[in-house]
Amino acid sequence: MAPSKKKVVVIGSRSDDATRFVAEAVERRRARAIVVETDRVPDSATLSWEDGEVRWDGECLSDLRSFYIKAIRLSLPVPEAEALSARNFPRWQEQYLAERERQSFLHSVLRSLNRRGCSFINPLEAVELHYLKLHQLALLRRHKIPVPASLGTATPDAVREFVARHGAVIYKPLGGGALVQKVGEADLTDERLQLVANCPVLFQEQIVGDEFRAYVLDGEPVAAFRIPTEGVVDARQNLDKVTPGRLPKEAWELCIRGAKALGMVFTAVDLRRTKEGAFVALEFNPTPAISFFDDPRDGKVITRLASYLVAKA
Repeated sequence: MAPSKKKVVVIGSRSDDATRFVAEAVERRRARAIVVETDRVPDSATLSWEDGEVRWDGECLSDLRSFYIKAIRLSLPVPEAEALSARNFPRWQEQYLAERERQSFLHSVLRSLNRRGCSFINPLEAVELHYLKLHQLALLRRHKIPVPASLGTATPDAVREFVARHGAVIYKPLGGGALVQKVGEADLTDERLQLVANCPVLFQEQIVGDEFRAYVLDGEPVAAFRIPTEGVVDARQNLDKVTPGRLPKEAWELCIRGAKALGMVFTAVDLRRTKEGAFVALEFNPTPAISFFDDPRDGKVITRLASYLVAKA
């Protein structure tokens, strides 16, 4: 009798390229990828928890050992109305309450699987740091990882004082989802700052310099890439100009220490190198994209990641 295939659970969506790339890489290593699409629950997929046993479309997940979270829509940020599945509720409040229950269900199921001692890339607590940017910054500062001076506020006067202290300042959403913008004179008018009073925003000193993305897996360097920042504020606007990069030992040590501090087994670290040559961490990504930087089929990042997932299965 042929030995049964190892199984790796990939949490994401079949319509998402990044999820598909990981699942295909796992299967090229003669393992079976079980794609758990949480966005289909409960409309077109069955997920259940009974006395600690978790089943996805009838298949038991509780005894499996290797899990990878690529994409999951959790309650942070709060789901937009258009993102909620239309299930014929007479009032939006009822739909919101149903979504709250669905979120509680997904959180509990995933946390219960993680607590069984299996390999989870990444633990849910680490995934949530993508949306809890201030919390991530606080953890990094506590562990002496260099990060930009930062302010999260809904107070216009605090913004003016921060800009006066730091000069060049950028802003972005606290929960992600938009490009980074530079604060200009027009942003400091009373009319413009009144918008801040309606909704908190993250402000940071602008770190001018080359940007790097560094992938780390289980405490080891994997690969680094350089993104030029000339002419743009947000390096994501220059992804078509990405090239392989080299980082010195001290930059990799920063990345590895930060990943450990945040509980991220696999992460992509966005770094800026200042004119003085110092490295500053902008963000540690717990569910990083690969295809914008490396070959998503046989590049170094996907190869190392898929091999690790299968080895842990």
